[in-house]
Amino acid sequence: MLKATKIRIYPTTEQAAFLNCQFGAVRFVYNTGLRIMSHRYQRHGQSLSAKHDIKKLLPVAKKSRKYGWLKDADSMALQQACLNLDHAFQCFFDPQQKAGYPRFKSKRGKQSSYHCVGVKAGDDWIKVPKLGPIRARVHRKVEGTLKSITLTRTVTGKHYASLLFETEQAAPAPLKDVDAARIVGLDMGLSHLAIDSNGRKIENPRFLKRAQQNLKRKQKALSRCQKGSANRAKARLLVAKA
Repeated sequence: MLKATKIRIYPTTEQAAFLNCQFGAVRFVYNTGLRIMSHRYQRHGQSLSAKHDIKKLLPVAKKSRKYGWLKDADSMALQQACLNLDHAFQCFFDPQQKAGYPRFKSKRGKQSSYHCVGVKAGDDWIKVPKLGPIRARVHRKVEGTLKSITLTRTVTGKHYASLLFETEQAAPAPLKDVDAARIVGLDMGLSHLAIDSNGRKIENPRFLKRAQQNLKRKQKALSRCQKGSANRAKARLLVAKA
């Protein structure tokens, strides 16, 4: 059985720069593969496979002078980008799914990510290929064999790691006798968060309303900033964090 956990990581300045290069290389392979496949079909009516045809171009590109910089990136992450593109086309052609035609990935998208294998993790660190240990905050430890790590960076500049473990499926715990007098029913509502079977009412904290008011206030501040200014960039990050 596979289990995953997401943790916050804190790369150094040098490590963050390397991760940015990795995100860019993976995005470049994905977008270039999509452009080649679209161009070949529009011009010549030929369909290419990202899993087989585009993936074979990676060693050729690394040997060229123009794309030799791809050698500095994790090769497995670049291959995974081809597999992700292949999966996107499979979803597009599947009539049971409502996926649209694959789109190009933007540098200013919601988040940047890449998948890597051959990884290690400890109590407060993770290790990915071509990079030293990265400091991490592990909230709960998952017992099992670490299979892969997916690294992501949000628009606010925070870095996260999703760790995938293979674990043995534990036997279900035996049922226990429960005292009926200790059982309480809950009725979820709008005026109150919940009302139990004893008549006790739990007030609604209304987190959503306060969050919406906070977002509205920061969006107004963003609209007043001049486009291209440093203050607008700061205000945009505040809106994203809201």
